[in-house]
Amino acid sequence: MRLFQRPRTLKDELQILFLAVGSAFLVLATVLLYQNGQASLRRQVIASASTAAETAAALISLEDHQSVRTPADMDSRAFRNIVQNLGALRRANPDVVHLYTIAPIGKNGTWRVVVDVGGSVREERHLIRGRLPIGSIPPTSLPDNLIEQGQRGTTADILDLTSPSRARATALAPIAGHDGKAVGLAVVELSAARLIEEVRLLWYVSIAIFLVGLVVSVVASNMASRWVTRPIEELLRAVEEIARGNLRARVVGKSRNELGALGKAFNLMAKSLEASKAKNDEQQNLLRELHRTGSQVAATLELPRMLETASRGIRAICGGEEAFSGAMGPRDKSVRLWTRSGPGTLDMEGWDTPVTLLEEVLGGETRLLARNEFAAAGLSMLLDRPGDYALAAPLRVSDQTLGVLVALGRRTQFHPEGISLATLFARQVSAAVGNARVFEQVRAVDRSKSEFLSIASHEVRTPLTVMKSSLDILVSSPKFEYTADQRQLIAFCQESVERLIRLVKDILDVSKIEAGVLSIQFAPTSLNDLIEKCLFWVPQLPGGQGIEVDARLPSEPAMVLADPQRIMQVLENLISNAIKFSQPGGKVTIEIREHEREYEVMVSDRGKGIAPEDLGRIFGKFYQVADSATREQGGTGLGLAICKGIVEAHYGKLWAESVLGEGSTFHFALARVLDAPIGDRAVGEIKVDKLLSALRTASARASRIG
Repeated sequence: MRLFQRPRTLKDELQILFLAVGSAFLVLATVLLYQNGQASLRRQVIASASTAAETAAALISLEDHQSVRTPADMDSRAFRNIVQNLGALRRANPDVVHLYTIAPIGKNGTWRVVVDVGGSVREERHLIRGRLPIGSIPPTSLPDNLIEQGQRGTTADILDLTSPSRARATALAPIAGHDGKAVGLAVVELSAARLIEEVRLLWYVSIAIFLVGLVVSVVASNMASRWVTRPIEELLRAVEEIARGNLRARVVGKSRNELGALGKAFNLMAKSLEASKAKNDEQQNLLRELHRTGSQVAATLELPRMLETASRGIRAICGGEEAFSGAMGPRDKSVRLWTRSGPGTLDMEGWDTPVTLLEEVLGGETRLLARNEFAAAGLSMLLDRPGDYALAAPLRVSDQTLGVLVALGRRTQFHPEGISLATLFARQVSAAVGNARVFEQVRAVDRSKSEFLSIASHEVRTPLTVMKSSLDILVSSPKFEYTADQRQLIAFCQESVERLIRLVKDILDVSKIEAGVLSIQFAPTSLNDLIEKCLFWVPQLPGGQGIEVDARLPSEPAMVLADPQRIMQVLENLISNAIKFSQPGGKVTIEIREHEREYEVMVSDRGKGIAPEDLGRIFGKFYQVADSATREQGGTGLGLAICKGIVEAHYGKLWAESVLGEGSTFHFALARVLDAPIGDRAVGEIKVDKLLSALRTASARASRIG
């Protein structure tokens, strides 16, 4: 329990509250006990002193006390009788420490000692035979106020309690004369030492009672707080368990009060939450399965494989004994391509479901068909299969039915929300089927285009070669004489033929890349050697004579696994572009950087640079930056697309960085030989679906911009 800290729990608060109330009650009870005990003891001592004083006054009244006023009267009979009677009284009461009488003496009526029986008084100087003589001043221990009170009747008080040796109870009683009037006062002093001892003992007893009561209060407050907070702690424990996700936690308690009712209500709530969570988990699992299967369906553009995944998915999500997925071809009017998921095998050759029947029965909605509705929906081939019901979901794109998903089985085998789940899944499959159909159409068109380009390029290349050879022979023959204008016209023809041959070569390369038949012969290759070979023909390039080319090559050969001829083609293209777009007197830098797993080649120029919006499109086919200066340089716009295809065929990457007005840098990275053993990849081909998707997208964007 935290007595000196702020309480943090209800148990601590209740324990402190009970302890505080109990302690306050104990303090009050102890104080009252002590005060009452002390008052009782005082009353007893005062009563004893008063009784002794009254007894002494009664004994003195039998004698003529008024006749004793001078020292000479000490030998009188009355004095001796009074002394004898008071001495007997003193001997009978051992607590009497001093017994004497006082009376007003003289003309002034000053109170003086008359008869002193003696006692333990030693503070007075003038004692005769241990007694105060007649006419002596009363002892200083006798207060004047007690004398005044004693004249009106018996009075008593306890004096000098602070000093146990001098503590006493002093009582005064009036002495009656023969006429009944008071002729003096009998003074009795009783020792109060016993009173002090009893009061001290009472104090110790009170403290002991307080401590015992405090211990009992602590124990009682702890037990009471536990009794009160135990049901609440149990409820709190259950709440914390539920907060941590343990919905099986329950409140254990047998209380029949409000806390017990609260615990029962909490258990009902926990049970409801557990059931709700179980249902929610089941729905989440179904949604995850729906998302996973939908992603698998959309991950491929091959229709048969897509339908196989869809048939497995509809059965896993909606239930049933077996499931079927069907779709129609681009030119079909009925569903003829079927796949199945379920136990055993089934020959589905010849299955044909007219789309019109599906639309008449299903429309655009998912339905649970009874066996007698199978034939009307065009699913008569399922009548031979076990199962009384079929959960059918049409596959529709743009209000056109392309196929159907069917789960077959008993009604109890289907999920309670199978219709809604099948509807959601059918939408995903419908989109994937539509994409597959579009992809097949695009691939057919693309294939036709590539075949046309390849055939046309081959057909054009042959006459161009003949024309070039004829022009070369014509120019080199000494039998023909030309004028200057004729020779210039022939040079123009030669240059045009060269450009056409290069264009045809680029188109052939692009056609091979798009057809996926560009062969790559991997071999250990030194990038240093390839760059040094490129530097020999730099002066022969148009504009190359006025451009400074700086190559920064590592001392050790940068060995990569590559096709030397294809990488040379990439380097020639990048260097040629850098020189083409450099200003006269400019500089082109070629640099090789070594990384942990690859070598990076950078070709930089200090030309006008490329705008940020053009950086992502320059690798598309036939794309050229919309700039008059660029167009003056010529070119087909195929070089960078070919470079990208070649680099990616080497499992590398090609990218560009540029700042307008400061120049451009083209990077390509290839894996080091040590990271890619020679035996791993001897021959590589560029794949259509992996490599040229970016090229086609960029080309489409370029055509739209143009």
